[in-house]
Amino acid sequence: MNGIPAPATRAGVAEAWGLSPQARFAHLGNGLINRTLLVTDDGRRRVLQCLNTHVFRDPALVMRNCHAVTAHLGRERAAGRYGYSVLELVPTLAGEPAAVLDDGTWWRMYDHVPDTRTHETADTPATAFEAGRGFGAFAAALTSLGPDAVGEVIPHFHDPVRRFDAFRKALDDDRAGRATEAKATCNAALAFADVLPHWRSLREQGLAWRVTHNDCKLNNLLFDASGHAVCVIDLDTVMPGSVLFDFGDMCRTMLSPVPEDSIELDRVVVRHDYFEALARGYVEGSGEMLTALERDNLAFAARLIVGVIGLRFLTDYLDGDRYFRIAHPTHNLERARNQFALYAALTRDADALQALVP
Repeated sequence: MNGIPAPATRAGVAEAWGLSPQARFAHLGNGLINRTLLVTDDGRRRVLQCLNTHVFRDPALVMRNCHAVTAHLGRERAAGRYGYSVLELVPTLAGEPAAVLDDGTWWRMYDHVPDTRTHETADTPATAFEAGRGFGAFAAALTSLGPDAVGEVIPHFHDPVRRFDAFRKALDDDRAGRATEAKATCNAALAFADVLPHWRSLREQGLAWRVTHNDCKLNNLLFDASGHAVCVIDLDTVMPGSVLFDFGDMCRTMLSPVPEDSIELDRVVVRHDYFEALARGYVEGSGEMLTALERDNLAFAARLIVGVIGLRFLTDYLDGDRYFRIAHPTHNLERARNQFALYAALTRDADALQALVP
């Protein structure tokens, strides 16, 4: 999936964007969903992506959302209200935001943001602070866009009730015959039911619904050489949602000192100084955006999304690994074990963490 494209694909992409025969393609990043390449041609570097249409069933909607968001952020930046770089979609020669090749694959191109890098884990609280401020500013800049301006590319993407129900069905169906091996992890996942009443209560209290990123992993933010956040990337899941989803995903990828697929479960802990830095950065970056209800539930957001992602990894494992890219047969199970170890730690530390929110 991550290799250099076949000759027919290279030819189709070259025709769509007018690339020269000397164009060079190289694998870029390690995302779990889309295929991402760096294209170098005539001294210019651009990012080329093949959309995963198994995950994104309506790629035209994904591209409309991306265009709406990048155009809006560009206007906010030009007006001095957004201080970060904005991904620039490169239209095809026909003026389209994406190219659909003869084999039905969807490709799109962005200008490469120079002199930047990504992080898989936060190595210092300062990185967590920068990430929080960057994603907070991103969410705040989109408040004037309004949730009706983008469509729901994956229905009920972070919906904890739907994700829990999907897990229960996968466990009951056991289509891949893996439930016995995963019994201990499934038992840990069943405890996620404890958060659902509070989630329902938040919705009943009028939790704000906004345009949110919905995949605020640390590696979806570009940093410069000085460690400052520069640009939010991977906009495929931008759609209506709650900022609790975004803040929770940041916690998921920054509070533990080890990656989400580490099998060293004794090292899966919650770093309180990282949470404090992340919350401080998010509150600062988002300005006046957060409501009291949102601010009072930032620690809960961490539990919520860690549990949701753990359920997704475990559901995919039980279902035969049909969604996430895996490196070996038990990869999704290892990810799920890791996430539920983090969920347990977040549950134990919930009150102490919320007390750190400024």
